[in-house]
Amino acid sequence: MTHFSYEVPLAHLEDFDPYQDLYFALSFLCDDPYYLNFIKNRGRGRLIILDNSFNELGVPDTPNKMARLFNELNADMVVSPDCDGWSLEQLRESYKEMISLVPKRKVLVVIKSREERDMFLDEGIFYYCTTYEQRARLPLHFLTLCYHFLGLLNPWEIKRYNPISCDTAQPLKLALRGKTIEDWVKEGCPHYKTTPDFFNLTFSKEELDLAKRNCQWTKNNLGGGNGSM
Repeated sequence: MTHFSYEVPLAHLEDFDPYQDLYFALSFLCDDPYYLNFIKNRGRGRLIILDNSFNELGVPDTPNKMARLFNELNADMVVSPDCDGWSLEQLRESYKEMISLVPKRKVLVVIKSREERDMFLDEGIFYYCTTYEQRARLPLHFLTLCYHFLGLLNPWEIKRYNPISCDTAQPLKLALRGKTIEDWVKEGCPHYKTTPDFFNLTFSKEELDLAKRNCQWTKNNLGGGNGSM
């Protein structure tokens, strides 16, 4: 079963802690001491994956910063810096720098195309993840071997491919629109992209209650486990 990490505003880290199977920590948020210490303390006993923040910021954090945070959080895995506009050589260089700083088996690479898949397989990767935007471009059998799904595209992809873990803010962003997961499915699962401003929000009681129900829906219908190693 898939383990879920829910991306939530900083004001609601405590509120959603019971729903987190693992912590998918965003590197740019680790600049906030409250967030950094929260992940360090609450992540104990749960898997911690450190992400490079490209999806939120449009640029990834550097291998040096990722390695520093990886050690400070005592994280279990780290996503190698990547960017949609980088060449295969730039992606390879970033990965090589990352595995010079962090054990290779702890590094997740982002694969967005067949060409990237072939290159990283030649590099002898241990684990890889895929983004919600590019999963349709990859061979189906490759998705079944994927460790982590970056973002939730729809519920049935989880049931079909059963990744080990998935991070998402969709249950919360739907709640901000007054919608349930069932509403989202009926509408064809439009994707609402996460921006940095999302993490500064404070929910109303009604929004918070609905967001929790949406998280519980994904756990009941798609997930399982507590994400510990």
